[in-house]
Amino acid sequence: MEEILTEKGQAVIRNAVGNSSLTNCYLSYNLVMERIRAQEIRCICYSGIILMVHSLDGVNKVYYFLESRDVLAPDVIRRIEGELSGYPDLVGTVVSRLPNQNVDILEMLGFRPYKQYIRKQMAAGTAVLCQAVWPVETAAVGDLDHIYPLLEGISDVMTDHLVSKEELYVFLAARQVLKVVAEGELAGVLVFEIFGKKSYLRTISVADRFKGRKIGLSLIEGYFQKNRENAKLFYLWVESTNERAIRLYDSLGYKDDGLKEYIYRKGQWA
Repeated sequence: MEEILTEKGQAVIRNAVGNSSLTNCYLSYNLVMERIRAQEIRCICYSGIILMVHSLDGVNKVYYFLESRDVLAPDVIRRIEGELSGYPDLVGTVVSRLPNQNVDILEMLGFRPYKQYIRKQMAAGTAVLCQAVWPVETAAVGDLDHIYPLLEGISDVMTDHLVSKEELYVFLAARQVLKVVAEGELAGVLVFEIFGKKSYLRTISVADRFKGRKIGLSLIEGYFQKNRENAKLFYLWVESTNERAIRLYDSLGYKDDGLKEYIYRKGQWA
């Protein structure tokens, strides 16, 4: 095992990027290399296998890159498991259109199932519009310290959907955060992302004392109104066991698009 990324190791990463049977990393090759150079990601290198451990918000996220699936010999798996045993908490994810495709690689490494997320999509113009009970505003950068605690309280650090404070600042600067202020308090927040003609509802949170007062519906309606001119498709991820949220999104016109994200964990959480 080595931690220095050789030219061969770089080639393994380059060839695996974009091939879901060889990697669980969704980043581009250039972005991966940029983060390695910035020492944001630790590399664990074996013959034909590159593992990366990205420590973020107290969680160690594991990504793999394979030269081919043939390199996963039992003795190599044992060596990797030993190396990973030094981490108290690890998370690995796989995004796939087919049930359990490639999660066997994580299972070989000792990871165990934790959660599943379903992706839903909706074409622009097909949303079931709802009445915004509360006025919705675009949040400003100056709202950062008020908004982040509300998001932090509902996020699961073991998934990739946690909005970090640094990300939130970027979203605020890009005017991609909506808020509802009710009775002089921050009652709810919605964060979204734009990728060309696609708009992702990244996360939505309502303060406990305002739940059941249609704050969330007001935010979603404001989100549709803000993006309907430019977005052709609306997307979101929802946990597969969150039946209440699934019913809400279905009622608004979202439909499953077949893509699932499998969250696995290893260590003290397993």
